[in-house]
Amino acid sequence: MGKIIFVSAVLLIFSSLSFSQDDKPFFEKGSKALLFEFSGLDNLGANSFNGGIGGKYFLKSNLAIRAGLQFMNIKEDDPFQGTDGVDGEAQATRFGLSGALEVHLNATRVNPYFGAGLGLSLTSTESKSAEADPADQVTIKNDRDGEFGYYGGTELMFFGMLGVEIFVFKNLSVAAEYRLGFARESLKDEEATLGNTTVTTKQGSFSAFGIESSGVLTLAVYF
Repeated sequence: MGKIIFVSAVLLIFSSLSFSQDDKPFFEKGSKALLFEFSGLDNLGANSFNGGIGGKYFLKSNLAIRAGLQFMNIKEDDPFQGTDGVDGEAQATRFGLSGALEVHLNATRVNPYFGAGLGLSLTSTESKSAEADPADQVTIKNDRDGEFGYYGGTELMFFGMLGVEIFVFKNLSVAAEYRLGFARESLKDEEATLGNTTVTTKQGSFSAFGIESSGVLTLAVYF
């Protein structure tokens, strides 16, 4: 609650400082910005946009395209506890792309917008057990239990959005939006390999449809 009050006070001060500029256009054709996504009002810190890097470019004075590139690789070593033996490890890798079109209703300090977007991400995981005998080491790709909270698979997302962008300075804005979206993730088959033997376990898929606003708070820096 304290963070929310503090952020609200800061925005109010910034807004009062820029109030005299309300009638001036804050963006136009060719305007561009770097995007940073907050992790929600309960943990307000500048994080990456959609887990990666993001940008926005205005094709027209009221039409903007935004895009994001996502890349993540986590790796953990699991040393064998003893002499000789073979060490284990676990890793997860994700790559994704996202894009959206924004239609702005005006170019003033407080400007509502609507639009639509989509995203695609690919995730893979792999683990190797630490063993005294290398011949006993088990390699599991796309473990059904996941690695570091990530599951091997392909996720596709579509969403419509309705939001508002508020400029606190000429080159700095904060935007919040609602999204009505559909997401589907198809999980990769789990492959457990011991020596020359591989056991494949088919996994299914799941989908979600609904409205969200949590975490959809974006800071834009125009240049």
